[in-house]
Amino acid sequence: MSASIDSQMSSLQQQQEVENYKADIKDLEEKLETLKVKRAEDKVKLKEFEKAKIQLQQLQEYKTKMQESQTDLQRQLQASKKEAKDAQEAYDRYKDEMSDLAETVEIATLDKEMAEEKCENLQLEVDSLKEKVEELTLDLEIMKEDLSKSGTEGGATNYQVKQMEQQNERLKEALVKMRDLSNQEKQELSQLKKQLDLKTTEINNLTKDKDRLTEEVKELQDQILEIQEQVDAATGAEEMVENLTDRNLALEERIQELEEERADLEALHEMNEELQETAREGELELREELDLTRAKVHEAQRKLDATQETIADYESTIAKFRELVAQLQEANQELMNKQVETVTQKQAPPIEMFDFKSKLIETKAFAKAIDMEIRQLDVKQANKHVSLLCSFMPESFIRRGGDHDALLALLLIPRLIQKADLLINQARSKFEAPESITREQVLKSPKAEQYSYGCQFVHMLSILQNNLHQYESALNTCSVELFLKVGTLLPEMAIHEKHLDHYIELLRKDQLDETVSLENLERSISYFHHLYSVHLAQEKVDQTVLMADHVKQILNACDCVSVDITRLKLLLQPKQETSDISILLKDLESYCNDTRLAARKIKRRVPQQAQESMSAPLSYGKEVQESILACGKNMNHIVKVLHLMGGEAMKQVALITGHALHTLKDSDGVPVKKMEEISKQSVNKVFSGATGGPAESLRKSFKSVVDVVSKVAQAVENGEYDFDGTSDTKPMPPVMTRANQVKGEISDTENLKYKIEAKDEDIKELKKQLKLKQDELSQQQIRYGMMDKKLENASKDGNEKIEKLQRKLDDANAQLKKKEKEFEETMDALQADIDALENEKAELKERLRVLSKKTLLEGLAKQSGVAALVTQGSPELLRKVQGATGSTSPSSPTAGIPGPAVVRDSPLLLQEIDSLKMALKHLKNENVRLKGQKMMDQLASLPPLRVPKKPVGLASTTGLIKMGEAPEGAHGIESLNRLSKKTSAMLHELQTLSACPTVVDISKRKPGQEPLLDKASPANQLLENAARMNQLQRSTLELQVAVTNLMAANRNGGQVRTDFAAFPTPSFAKVLHEKTEDKEMIGRVTLPTTAGQGDTIPISVLPNQLRKIHAKFVS
Repeated sequence: MSASIDSQMSSLQQQQEVENYKADIKDLEEKLETLKVKRAEDKVKLKEFEKAKIQLQQLQEYKTKMQESQTDLQRQLQASKKEAKDAQEAYDRYKDEMSDLAETVEIATLDKEMAEEKCENLQLEVDSLKEKVEELTLDLEIMKEDLSKSGTEGGATNYQVKQMEQQNERLKEALVKMRDLSNQEKQELSQLKKQLDLKTTEINNLTKDKDRLTEEVKELQDQILEIQEQVDAATGAEEMVENLTDRNLALEERIQELEEERADLEALHEMNEELQETAREGELELREELDLTRAKVHEAQRKLDATQETIADYESTIAKFRELVAQLQEANQELMNKQVETVTQKQAPPIEMFDFKSKLIETKAFAKAIDMEIRQLDVKQANKHVSLLCSFMPESFIRRGGDHDALLALLLIPRLIQKADLLINQARSKFEAPESITREQVLKSPKAEQYSYGCQFVHMLSILQNNLHQYESALNTCSVELFLKVGTLLPEMAIHEKHLDHYIELLRKDQLDETVSLENLERSISYFHHLYSVHLAQEKVDQTVLMADHVKQILNACDCVSVDITRLKLLLQPKQETSDISILLKDLESYCNDTRLAARKIKRRVPQQAQESMSAPLSYGKEVQESILACGKNMNHIVKVLHLMGGEAMKQVALITGHALHTLKDSDGVPVKKMEEISKQSVNKVFSGATGGPAESLRKSFKSVVDVVSKVAQAVENGEYDFDGTSDTKPMPPVMTRANQVKGEISDTENLKYKIEAKDEDIKELKKQLKLKQDELSQQQIRYGMMDKKLENASKDGNEKIEKLQRKLDDANAQLKKKEKEFEETMDALQADIDALENEKAELKERLRVLSKKTLLEGLAKQSGVAALVTQGSPELLRKVQGATGSTSPSSPTAGIPGPAVVRDSPLLLQEIDSLKMALKHLKNENVRLKGQKMMDQLASLPPLRVPKKPVGLASTTGLIKMGEAPEGAHGIESLNRLSKKTSAMLHELQTLSACPTVVDISKRKPGQEPLLDKASPANQLLENAARMNQLQRSTLELQVAVTNLMAANRNGGQVRTDFAAFPTPSFAKVLHEKTEDKEMIGRVTLPTTAGQGDTIPISVLPNQLRKIHAKFVS
């Protein structure tokens, strides 16, 4: 067993050594190729050296001529320098003198200004003193006049004279001082003027001296030049020429020696650079080999662990087999003991050799199969788990363009990256690079074309990976809206995944070759690039990943370029190295090598692993990023152009040989002109709007690539893009943000579910109540029908009564007309009676004279009673009274006989009294009606009372009000039902409180005895009642607020929602306030309108709004 393990280990070591040897051979071949390339470059440099040598000879000839001219120019330069120096010295002296003069002038001007200021101040003082003198003289004159007016003969008093004299002396002293000061200032001014005149004269003298000296300097310079010329002529020109020639020869020899030393040093420098480059390359290769060996060691360690596990398994199986062998041996021994008596002993069969190697392979395959089955089971379980989770999610999550598509799009990007990486690795292993590309391989075998196709395939896949890495970075930092928007594009991106799956399927079937088209891959690249530029261009980019991807892309592009350049060189006609196309290919090859070296430098310094890029990311500006992107774009164009040129060149070779490439001779190939046409066509296809020729476009693009890559490599080596330690706060990925939002929505839906269940229970209770209300409503409808019938019967009876009354009214009107006619007839008769009575009265007056006093008095008394009745009654009544008393005409003989007078009420008088009573009653009723009408008008002018509607089913004196049924699903119906229940409960409680008032019971208390419990005290009862009333008031206010909020919520634009609550909008609150009647009119504004179109519009305003309106009208 140990021997087999040792043999396996030795075989593994031999395989590892063989792989190491192969890797060393491959590295040596690469070094050999690089040395060949360098030797070719050295040939070009030798040619350039010969050209430079010829140019050096020409330059030496020019040098002698230039030296001669230089001597002349040197002389002129010396003279001009001397002149300039003298002029500068003179100018400096003049500048110093002028600066001194300027300082003195400034000092003089300052002194002058100060003197002027002093003079002005003194002048002001003189003026003020003059004014004072004038005032004093005026006072003096006034005093003199006063003294003269005083009438004294002796004149002014001595005191006044002394006072005036003292004042005069003081003024005289002041004048003397002012005169001295003014004289002093005048003297100073005169002195300053004299000094200024002296300075000006000195300046003039100095200028004259300067002019004179400059003229003398010029004359001396002319003399010096003449003397120098004489000295030069005297020294002898021949000796100078010989000396100069000797010196020139010595210098030339020295120059040749220096050139030889320079050439040697340059060769040594080149050798040193080559050695350094080879050392660097060797170091890089050793690093790569070290990485490979580390990976191999890691793999070997993993294999060793696996082998140790298998060895442990083998040991356990061996132990089991040993136990089994021991058991079998014991059984055999027993059988042999039993068969000792027999003659023929059967020899036990030999133990079969156990093939451990096959068993190991079988166990590995068996373990791999078990792992595969377990992984398949895990995949199935995971898929089933995902499907079950999706079945729990709502339709909004699974619908197209929702969160599910966004998650699939987020998973699609890394899956595409992994598939592209798989294709790159498999393509590199399938299309291996040949050791050397020869003309036979290009023309007679498809290896070169396959390798070119593989390089092109890998390059395009690296471009796709670069774009997808940018997608991955952008989708981890973008907003949730953009993340969901990208999710809507999942079907389009899935189509491009099928393109990669198609290439993977071809690789699996081993059908991927140079005949397979790469158009689908180009479409995918262009699609993802366009989609990124439209939606994700403004998002943050991982600059480390971007740099690493572009370095890989550039290295792959360099592989494509080198292969296509080699093919094109071999497809050209031989001996065309001096043609433009050959020079172009050489230049492109040198550019390619430079680019590869610079890209490898960048690759070594850029972090490759994800953890390294996170711990030490790169950071550079927007300009560097744009230059890197432009570099990748130019490199892609160059690769396309060269690939197109290679394909067209192969077609031309096939046309030349008649599609029989094996018959192609060594002298055959694509002509130079045809190759230039092919290059021009390819450049025009790829470079849109190229101004110059193909060579210029390619060189310009490749030169820009080389410059950018070299600049970036230098910056990376110098550490300009290294991590500076500032950690940026990474935003939360949009998928996590969206997940938190969905969790919040689900929790909200659960809360809403519980609320809906509670509302359903409330609805059930309300439905029960509604059924009861409906029963009550049906009963009320029956009652209403009965009342309608009663009302109809009553209306019929009323109509009949009205008709009867109308008929009675007509009869009464007819009777009234008759009575009016009778009244007029009686009035006429009474008037006639009155006339007769007047005549009779005259006669009776005559009789009174004759009658005695007694009879006269009795007669007068009787007649006065009759007269009173007559005056109060009607003429007809008077006649009846006269008839009742037996009176006759005044001419009757019995008229003067006295007798007793009997007064009786006549029927007419009684009827008139009754009519007057009825008229009085009618007037009272009319007065009452007018007062009532007036009160009704007053009540109508008052604002209407707001009577709250009563819910259906409550008995009241005003009847029942039908509220109507709200439609199902109406907004706010649940809140309305809840508020109606609260209103009913509060109304019931208020009615109970008002119907059953409680009085503090103190009847059972004894005076002076405290209650056992505080709750039984009257104060506690009063507090409970007050607390209950306060609670009812707060509940009423809360109910009013809830009703207002419900009205605002059911009105469009009536509510403002905030984070904590919802409030009615100011406009809606204003409308509610206007509907209330607790407002007062404070003013009226009338505007002119057309007739018949005016209207009264009430406007509710606040105090500050009223002040603004008032200010507007006032202004």
